[in-house]
Amino acid sequence: MPGTTLLLQLDGKIPNLALMRIAAARRTAGDRVTLRRAGNAQAIQRQLGEEAPERVYASAIFTRTRPLAELVRKAYPQAVLGGTGWSTTTTLADAGIEPNGPIDYSDYPRWSSSIGYSQRGCRLRCPFCIVPKAEGAVSETATIADIWRGGKWPRHVLLLDNDFLGQPRWRERIEELRTGRYRVSFNQGINARLVDRESAAAIAGVDYRDDGMRHRRLYTAFDNAKDAERFFRGVGALIEAGVRPHHLFVYMLIGYWKQETHQERDWRRRQIRSLGALPYPMPFRRTPELIGFARWVIGGYDRTVPWEIWEAARYQPARLRLHRTHERALPLTGETQQ
Repeated sequence: MPGTTLLLQLDGKIPNLALMRIAAARRTAGDRVTLRRAGNAQAIQRQLGEEAPERVYASAIFTRTRPLAELVRKAYPQAVLGGTGWSTTTTLADAGIEPNGPIDYSDYPRWSSSIGYSQRGCRLRCPFCIVPKAEGAVSETATIADIWRGGKWPRHVLLLDNDFLGQPRWRERIEELRTGRYRVSFNQGINARLVDRESAAAIAGVDYRDDGMRHRRLYTAFDNAKDAERFFRGVGALIEAGVRPHHLFVYMLIGYWKQETHQERDWRRRQIRSLGALPYPMPFRRTPELIGFARWVIGGYDRTVPWEIWEAARYQPARLRLHRTHERALPLTGETQQ
């Protein structure tokens, strides 16, 4: 029966694909659908004058968002919750929605790119990653033409693939991107550890972009010092194929490995900087030191402010003024990574 549906996007800055499929299904059924970005407790609650929704769907991508998802359950006992931040086994099919059904972009009117997966799953089983458990082995799902909205929409495709090069026909997908003159964001990254000369040349040959389709950007990761040889071999192949080092945006998992020390993660940071690439630390545990390290690097303070000074300033740029002996040498604001 037609009614009212409330969709709650609890995290993530890009459009939520699962909620877009739910929106398409419920609008086809005749519902009045409202999507709300609900990144805090107040946004979850019913708004003034808002009627109680008959159906509520909420998505949490990150585990840190789980407390918000719990609040959704309290506020709307009938809510259907999903996303990897809530469960790695709950699927759209469990909610009665076709997993590969139509997508409704209307709740994101300023979003002009097309979004989707050309493959699901991953070849690897990294202990900190939930993709193999949530998606299983690598499987192909769609062509680039299937993902693109067509018509008046720009040829901008944001891929959510976790292992783009793992699918058997990745060469065909590359050819589609190249001959179709698409801009593509490999939003979940290209695994540098598994890149060889052939795949490096293929990636370098497409118009890779950031998720806003404005800047040349290729995402990858250097999560473990033990992977250094494979990581640098893959990155070297990309650079040799024509990828400029400053195009590389390198995620760094920090605070996960038991043997990790500040010296180890700082070594990874320095290696990435030495390439001319952009390091982006991602704290697994949100301790003051790890958050401070991330702020030091992401803000670009690590280029000019020694760690000891940053640590003494309690990881706060404003407190750098307290260190008078360094005041002339140290900037009060760091560089941003654009």
